[in-house]
Amino acid sequence: MQAMVRTLFDYNLWAHERVWTGILTLDDERFARPFDYSIGSVQAQMTHVLSVDNRWLARVAGRDVPPHLKPDAYPSAAALREAWARMTADQRRIVEGLSDDQLAEMITYDIPSRGGAKLNTRWEILAHVVVHGTDHRAQILSLLYQLGAPTVEQDLVIYLWERPSPPQ
Repeated sequence: MQAMVRTLFDYNLWAHERVWTGILTLDDERFARPFDYSIGSVQAQMTHVLSVDNRWLARVAGRDVPPHLKPDAYPSAAALREAWARMTADQRRIVEGLSDDQLAEMITYDIPSRGGAKLNTRWEILAHVVVHGTDHRAQILSLLYQLGAPTVEQDLVIYLWERPSPPQ
C-alpha cells in the first residue's frame, strides 16, 4: 500500500508543479482576475488547494487542523508559490513516513459544514487529496488557457512514463 500511496502522492505533486509553470507566467492582475466558475480566480483556486491540502494532511499527521487560508494573503503567484513549496516539503515528509499499518488506520475527525464527525482511513484521505487536486488543476488549466498562459497535460500515465524510476 505504501508504494501505491507514494506513487499517487508523487504524481499529485508532479502535476501541481507542471501547472505552476503556467501560473508563474501570469502578472498579478491575471493571477487575481475573478471568474464566475468554481472558486474563481487562479489565485483563489490555488489558495484553496493549498489550504485544504494543509488541513487534510494535518488530520493525517494527527496535528491540529489549521484555519482556512485567504487568497488575499497571497497577492502574487510568487508569494503563493513560496507557501506552496513549504507545504509540499511537509507533505512529502508526512506521506513518506507512513507505514502500511498507519495508512490503514482509521481516523475520526469533525467537519461541521459536512454533518459533523467523519471516519476514514489515512489512505482514503490521501487518495481524496489527490483526486481533489486533479479536479482543481483541471479547472485552473481552463482558466490559464482563457488567460493566455501555457497549459500542460496532467495525466497519471504521463507521470508514470516520465518518473525517474518506480518506487521499491
